[in-house]
Amino acid sequence: MTAEEPALAGDVYAHVLETLRRGRLRRAAILAVDVVASVLSAPSELSSAGDVVVRRRADGVEVLRVPVGPPEEAAQISAHVEQQLAGMSPAEFRATWGIA
Repeated sequence: MTAEEPALAGDVYAHVLETLRRGRLRRAAILAVDVVASVLSAPSELSSAGDVVVRRRADGVEVLRVPVGPPEEAAQISAHVEQQLAGMSPAEFRATWGIA
């Protein structure tokens, strides 16, 4: 950690869950596939909640994007990133996620 760098990654980075934008027809098709997949007990990759995105607070530049699955998984990953931002230094956070 340098003298100029804040102690916590959360002071440098902000995270958000960005939901996927879909039209009505696409949402209906995804719902139909999800219903068929659940009947067949097959996982459906189409019902993704979106991406957890981390950006630098100073300039808004995206430094990390993690695709997440269903809403439960999205909530877990988002909470995990939030805990890391609150408990790690910026250097530790970058090293953990492989951010250059």
